[in-house]
Amino acid sequence: MPITAAVIVGILAGIVAPGWLWWAVSALIGLAAAIAWCVWRRPQVLVPLLFCAVAGYLSIQPWLGRELPAGHVRHRVDQGKWRVIGRIVDPPQVSGDRLRFVLAARELRQGERTLRGKGRIQVTVRAPFPELWRGDMVALSGHLRDIHNFCNPGGFDYKRYMALRGIHCRLYAQGESLQRIASDPKRWAARIDRFRAGIGEAMAAALQGHPETVAAVIQALTLGDRKGITDDLRTAFNRTGVSHVLAISGLHIGMVAASALYVLRALLVRIPVVVRNGCVIRGAAALSLLPVVFYGLLSGFSPSTQRAVIMTAFFLGGFWVGRPYNWPNVFAVAALVILVAFPPALFSISFQLSFAAVWAILLGVKALPFLTHGTDQPVWRRWGARSAGLAWVSMLATIGTLPLVMRYFNLVSWVGPVSNLVVVPLVGTVVVPAALAGVLCAPLSPTAAVFSWQIAAWGVRAILWFVENISRFEGVAWVSVTPTVVEIVLFYLFVALLFFWKRVHFRWVAMVVVLMATVADGVYWHHRRYDPERMVVTALDVGQGSANLLQLPGGYTVLVDGGGFSDSSVFDVGRSIVAPLLWYHKIKRVDLIVLSHPDSDHLNGLLYILRHFDVKEIWSNHEAAPTEGYRQWQEIIARRRLAHTAFERLPRSSVRAGVRFDILGPPADFAARSAGVRSGGSNNHSLVVRIAWGGISFLFPGDIEKAAEADLVARHGAERLGSTILLVPHHGSRNSSSEDFLRAVGPREAIASAGWHNPFHFPHPQVIERYRQAGCRLWRTDHCGAIQITVGDKAYRVQSCRSDCP
Repeated sequence: MPITAAVIVGILAGIVAPGWLWWAVSALIGLAAAIAWCVWRRPQVLVPLLFCAVAGYLSIQPWLGRELPAGHVRHRVDQGKWRVIGRIVDPPQVSGDRLRFVLAARELRQGERTLRGKGRIQVTVRAPFPELWRGDMVALSGHLRDIHNFCNPGGFDYKRYMALRGIHCRLYAQGESLQRIASDPKRWAARIDRFRAGIGEAMAAALQGHPETVAAVIQALTLGDRKGITDDLRTAFNRTGVSHVLAISGLHIGMVAASALYVLRALLVRIPVVVRNGCVIRGAAALSLLPVVFYGLLSGFSPSTQRAVIMTAFFLGGFWVGRPYNWPNVFAVAALVILVAFPPALFSISFQLSFAAVWAILLGVKALPFLTHGTDQPVWRRWGARSAGLAWVSMLATIGTLPLVMRYFNLVSWVGPVSNLVVVPLVGTVVVPAALAGVLCAPLSPTAAVFSWQIAAWGVRAILWFVENISRFEGVAWVSVTPTVVEIVLFYLFVALLFFWKRVHFRWVAMVVVLMATVADGVYWHHRRYDPERMVVTALDVGQGSANLLQLPGGYTVLVDGGGFSDSSVFDVGRSIVAPLLWYHKIKRVDLIVLSHPDSDHLNGLLYILRHFDVKEIWSNHEAAPTEGYRQWQEIIARRRLAHTAFERLPRSSVRAGVRFDILGPPADFAARSAGVRSGGSNNHSLVVRIAWGGISFLFPGDIEKAAEADLVARHGAERLGSTILLVPHHGSRNSSSEDFLRAVGPREAIASAGWHNPFHFPHPQVIERYRQAGCRLWRTDHCGAIQITVGDKAYRVQSCRSDCP
C-alpha cells in the first residue's frame, strides 16, 4: 500500500508540475544508488518510497504530449487539407448522422507529398458513411486541427483528457471522402465486434414486445452498448443512486466472478480428487477467470472493464497466496499494476470510484465487524445479519464515493443505499446471468436464447418500475455544488478518523485539526460567496456564443445570456459549461436571468439552468423565435411558473444588491416599429443592459449592430452609455462596434466573446483596429478563455483563464 501511494503521489506531481524531466531522471538514478547502498548496509523505507514517487512522476510525462516525436500528426495541424491513411483502433460509434472513431495514422498525403504518420487522431465523419469495424484500414480527407478547451474556472480539461488517451489532434471529414482500404475479419477485435453486433440485433428482435428502454438496458448491461439509454432514463437512475449499474465496471465483473466462484465451488467439492488435494477454492478461483474474461470481451473491453478484470483477477489470485484474506494489499497491488501499465488510469472516473468504493468497504467492514455471525445461530438471525451486512456494505460504498460523485456528477441521491439493495441483487442474480445465458445459447439454440432474454427483460422491467417511480419524488436527490480537492481530502480524513478512532494515538489532535480546517474552508467560501464589498463579472468561454456570470455584492447572482449551440443534443453548453461554473462557485440559486435575444447561441445554454437551478426572475424582450430552443424556453418557464415580466413592464432603472441596472434598449415599443432599428432583425432588438457599482460600469449590448447602436447613441448619448467595460456587440462582427458608438461608450476594456477558429472570423480585423484606435484594451475568449473582472474599492482587476493569453 505505501508503494502504491508513493506512485500515485508521483503521478499527481507529474500533472501539477510537468517538464522537470532531466531533474527527475537524475533523482531516480541517485535514489537507485541510495537503495543499493541501503540494501548493502541496512534496510530503509523512505528512500524506496521516494524512488517509487519519482518513477511515478516520470511515467506520466510521455502522456502529456509536451515533446512529441518527429513525424507525429500533431505537427501537421493547420497545414491545409490532408489525405490521411490509418487503422481504426476502437469500435466506431454512430450518433445521429455522425460517425466517431480513433484513427492510428500511418500515412499522410498532400498533393505529391507523402509523409509517414504517427499518433492518434479523433475522427468525426458526417453521413453518409460505410459500415466500419475496429481494425479496418481507411483513408479520408480533411483538415487536421488542434484539440481546444473551453477554458473556464473549474471547467473540464478536455485537452488533457484527450492527451491522456494519446490523442493530440482531430479531423472532421465528409462521408464521401471516407474509403475503406482493407478489412481483416479474422482479426480478433473484428470478430468480437461482429459477434457483439449480431448478438445486439438478435437481442433487439427477441425483445420487440417490451418497451425500447428494456432492450437498451439489457444491451448496456451485457454488451456495454449504452447508445439506447436516453437522457430521461439516465436522469432517473442518477436520482435513485443506481446509475453505476448502467456502465459495466467492477460491480458487474465482480458479480459474474462471485456467481462463477459459487457455482464452480459447488461443482468441484463433489470431485474427490480435487477435495483430497485441497484445490476446491483455488480451482474455482482459477476457473472463474474464464467467464470474467468472456464477459469483459463481450462488453467491448473498454478501459474501465479492463481495470475491473485486472482487479477481479487479483481478487481471485488472492485465494492462491499464503494470506488470502489480506484484501487491502491485494487491491493495492491491483491498483499498482494498472498504474504501471497505464498511468493515466489514475484520472479515470471509473478507476477513482471503483477503488474508493472497494477501500471504503474493506476498511469499513474491518473497523466495524459487528455483523459477523456464527453457523450455530438460528436461520432468521443469520439471514438478518446477512441483510444488515449488505445494507452496511451499500452504505460504505456510498460514503466512500460521496465526494467523488459530488465532484463529477453534482448529484447526491438520499435513497441510493436503499435503491442499491433492490436494484443490485436483481441485476446480479436475474438480469446479467439470464442475459449472459442467452448470449451463450444464441449460437446453439435461438429458442433458449430468447427464453433467457425474456427472463432478463422482466427483471429489467421490475428495475425500471422501481427506478421511475422512486425518481418522481422531489426529495430523493440533491443537486450539490462542486467540492474542491482540499474538501475531498478533509472528508476522507474525517471518515478515517471516525472508523479508526481507537487506533490513532493522536486522534484528538487529528480530529481538532480536521474540524478546524473544515471550518476555515467554510468561512473562506462563505466570505467569497457573500462578500458585500466585492463584485465579480465573468465572461464565459462558450465558443461561438455569449454567456456572462455576475456575482454581485452579498451573493446576488445574475446570468446575462447562456451561450449554446443550435443542436444541444450534440453539446449542451448549459450542462457542460455554465452549470459546472456555477457549482464551482458554490451557486445553486440564480436570482436573475437576462436573455438579450432568442438566438440559439445566447438562449440554449440557459435551458439546463432553468431546469436544474432555483431561478427567481427572468428578463427578456419576449420576442419569439421559430426554434426548438425557444419552444423549450417557453415550456420550462410555464411549467416551473417562473417570474417572467412582460418587456414593457420591466423597470428601466432599478437597484439590486446595491448595483444599479439600466435597461437602455430596445425601445419599449420596438415590436410596433416597422422600420429603422427593426430592420436589423432580432439582433437589433437585443436587450441592452448597463450595470454600475463603485464607480465601475459594464455595458451588455447583446448582438446589436450599427442601426441599433446609432439609435442608442441618439436616445441616450455618452452620459448614459458611458461604461468602463464593454462586452463587444455581436461577437465583434464588422457590422457592429461603430466609431460613434465606441466614442459614446468610451470603454477602457472590451471583451469579445467568440469561438476558437469560428467560421465567421469574429472578431473582425476592422473591429479590432477600431478598438485599438479608441485606446481600449481588447480581450478575447477564443484566445484567453474566460475573462474575470473583480471590482472592489472603486478599482477593478482583469484576469484571464489561460496563462498564455496574448
